[in-house]
Amino acid sequence: MSAGQIGSWQSAEYVGRWAGEDVVAQLLETPRRISISLVEDAGLDVRHVVDLGSGEGPYLADLLRAFDGARGTWLDSSEPMLERAREALAEFGDRVTFVVAPAEQLGAASLEPADVVVSSRALHHLTPDELARSYRDVRDLLTPGGWFFNLDHVGAAGDWEQRYRRIRDRFTGKRRQTLQPHREDEPLHPVSEHLRWLEQAGFAAVDVPWRMLYTALLAARS
Repeated sequence: MSAGQIGSWQSAEYVGRWAGEDVVAQLLETPRRISISLVEDAGLDVRHVVDLGSGEGPYLADLLRAFDGARGTWLDSSEPMLERAREALAEFGDRVTFVVAPAEQLGAASLEPADVVVSSRALHHLTPDELARSYRDVRDLLTPGGWFFNLDHVGAAGDWEQRYRRIRDRFTGKRRQTLQPHREDEPLHPVSEHLRWLEQAGFAAVDVPWRMLYTALLAARS
């Protein structure tokens, strides 16, 4: 893959390079623990968890370990990532259902209602209209009192995002090899816009319990 090319999640080589040196992975353990703790604190009976753009499934795995009576649905558009996820989630056996579909087409996936829906670094490339629709689809999928967590990259005013990008390596480490972008991303949307779209989707309570530079945990309850 030459410099300037767009990487594809349908390429096993690209997926392997991305997942093999995911320098941000350890940083995301804390917000995932926060989301689990919020669900536990609410006393929610978690029976079904859906992970949008699940990748290898670390978010889904954390939730299934925390709620051992729950079933999980892995949803992602990447066939090469599916193979990696089957191996990574093998410990859960038939508790996990695998669905190959784009996260932004959740409404057409015909999934059973979920008590918790999560997504991590999967929705930031969507247009405002697509993201607002995805939030409505998540709200429609959730059971009463259910939780949604979007752990994703967010925009910042002025030149703050560029400043954050320049210093992030000091906290995450730097890739040994530069990885091509996986698609032409939309500009990152500010937190205020995310919260507005979540409220418009019908969520009763929305907040940002964790943020690190330009990555944030958006939390919403139905």
